[in-house]
Amino acid sequence: MNLIEAIDNIYIAFSNYTIQGDLRDRSCECCVSDKEIKLLLSKPLRELNSEDLKYFMVSAITTCGNVEDYKHFLPRILELMINNSDMADDFLTYEKLNYSEWSKWNIEEIVALKSFFEALLINTLDKGFEVTDDFILLNLIYNDYERLTEMLVNSDSKILLQKIVDDVFNECYWKVDEKLLNIYADKKIIKKVEQLYFKTKDKVELNKIAITFSVLENYDKNRDIK
Repeated sequence: MNLIEAIDNIYIAFSNYTIQGDLRDRSCECCVSDKEIKLLLSKPLRELNSEDLKYFMVSAITTCGNVEDYKHFLPRILELMINNSDMADDFLTYEKLNYSEWSKWNIEEIVALKSFFEALLINTLDKGFEVTDDFILLNLIYNDYERLTEMLVNSDSKILLQKIVDDVFNECYWKVDEKLLNIYADKKIIKKVEQLYFKTKDKVELNKIAITFSVLENYDKNRDIK
């Protein structure tokens, strides 16, 4: 499923959710202003922009609306995330899916969400766009771990490979998520890192790649021993 199909599928899966009654009655009078509610309801769903949804993204369910209201706006939130890293950051930070126990939702909704996160990452990898941490983390948190492993291990993205080198090298200073490190230490990725070394001429980059290769190879060997 490509990204356009995945977006359309999200809208279809959540099409039954509309704003019923007065959203004001389901929102905190102290935390949510009438102006903010009016802005949310001022346009058709697919015409709302990131500014229109900015406050709702962080306050949904807790102080603004309920789960059904969140599901109504969710397709547009996801669609806008494609080209808006700030929205992706907020989506991960405020964890509204887990807060609303999304894993217990209808199977059609769950499948649509997983398919969207998968298509989002694949589209980024295939088109050679910069691979953001957010798109990987979305799949790490909400998609199947085995599927994320398959996507990253089998990708030929040069940008992804460079990101892996940078992530692992910076493990000297910042912690790499253990689950991601477990994927990066796959033998196919280690081989790609080795090939990258022989194609690189810059001495600084060579050093980074060599350290990355060593870290991943040792991690893989120790994993096999365990």
